[in-house]
Amino acid sequence: MGRAEKKLLRKQSLIEATVTCVTRYGYAQSTIQRIAAEAGLTGGTIYRHFNDKRDLFAATMRHLLKLVLAEEGEAVARADTDADRLKAVISSKFAPGLFNSAFCTVWLHFWANAQSDPAFARIERLSDRLLHRSLSRYARRVMAPEIAGDFASEVSLIIDGLWVAHAQNADELTALEANEIAQGCLAARLGR
Repeated sequence: MGRAEKKLLRKQSLIEATVTCVTRYGYAQSTIQRIAAEAGLTGGTIYRHFNDKRDLFAATMRHLLKLVLAEEGEAVARADTDADRLKAVISSKFAPGLFNSAFCTVWLHFWANAQSDPAFARIERLSDRLLHRSLSRYARRVMAPEIAGDFASEVSLIIDGLWVAHAQNADELTALEANEIAQGCLAARLGR
């Protein structure tokens, strides 16, 4: 294995360790030392890959966003019609790899800190825009254009709320139930 591959693997292990630590200890208590120990590395190793804790956390948030987008892309690729693609965009947000206690908890911590951190805020705004764009793209094809934008905003808020609810009480809301709630909004708009 070459040096570049080792560096990439180390960065990935630090990102995964960050997810584990934030899930276990929360954002503020996820120190460089805890993250490094979770990854089986020294604290100084982190600084070879990231400028500081904030940079590591921003990289983790970007990584999580890439996972969300990949899940959506795969779901949409399997759909045959625009209505199915719209359903796929929604259901992708409740896939097991995303709609689980760890993922939702970490994302909730980042949401909370986006209010005070410009780098997190940019990533959060990008995430919101990409979801709204995907929903709007297919909604405009299956419903009146004048309501497609409102629908996209409404479903985005529902998805966010379901993720927050899952992060706070994972045992009370299954992925199937969450998907049914969000899909119910679509069914109501389509009159089905």
